[in-house]
Amino acid sequence: MKKLVVMAWACLMLTGTSFAQVAAGGGGSTKEKTNANAVKTYKIKLGNGKDKKVLFTMFNSGVDIIGYNGDEVIIETSDYTPPPKRAEGLKPLYNQTEDNTDLGLSVQKEGNTVTITKASRTDGNYTVKVPRNASIVYKEANWTGGDLSIKDLDGEIEAKLNNAEATFTNVSGPVVANTTAGSIKIVFSSLSQGKPSSLSAVAGDIDITLPSNAKADFKLKSLQGEIYTDFNMEVKRETKEDLPLIGGGGNIDGKINGGGVEIAVQSVTSDIFIRKKK
Repeated sequence: MKKLVVMAWACLMLTGTSFAQVAAGGGGSTKEKTNANAVKTYKIKLGNGKDKKVLFTMFNSGVDIIGYNGDEVIIETSDYTPPPKRAEGLKPLYNQTEDNTDLGLSVQKEGNTVTITKASRTDGNYTVKVPRNASIVYKEANWTGGDLSIKDLDGEIEAKLNNAEATFTNVSGPVVANTTAGSIKIVFSSLSQGKPSSLSAVAGDIDITLPSNAKADFKLKSLQGEIYTDFNMEVKRETKEDLPLIGGGGNIDGKINGGGVEIAVQSVTSDIFIRKKK
């Protein structure tokens, strides 16, 4: 009888220990999850030349690009899933670009240009810090893209997107961006007068915020949408027999603050918004 009591007590203790581990979140799986969510970083020096440029070719990825006061390109991710262990020593056939970062990316440098190319078919989200005055060229390689965010950048921006949402914040341009099935939102900290900007979307709104004193010449067109602004825009009107001729879907040429650098904005099915920065 005494032996049975001892065995029952031992079983109860084991059960209690297991329950405590589960309740406290213990066990090997928690450690593996923590490691999987750890931030992984890759750095490469870009240099101090005036022609600094970072080229992106991406797919299956959300990308946040942030300008900072430094001379390196710093890539961070916490949710990239590496190839299975059974693939060690083998090369992928769909993605033949070499992953030399262990982040699912290929990074190459030539002169003052760094090229970042997606080298894995798995999804990923990346934060990329670049020198504030670097130029950015971003291209979606296919239709499985993720959203693009760029902020705190003084260099030129060029983005060719398919179905991604693009948000540019605290940039000065020039900006050349087009997307097919996404929207474009830009908040300019100042407006560079050096080169023109051009924005276009097929099935997405274009929303532009400018400083109230920005000087610009606009060339605007929306085939099926409307154009809205709170600027006092001087609109060029063609007249015939003293009647203004502005038809829906036509071109609108307008100036703000007396005119300045050209900004061309075109949408096919959606609206265009041009706002004063509050």
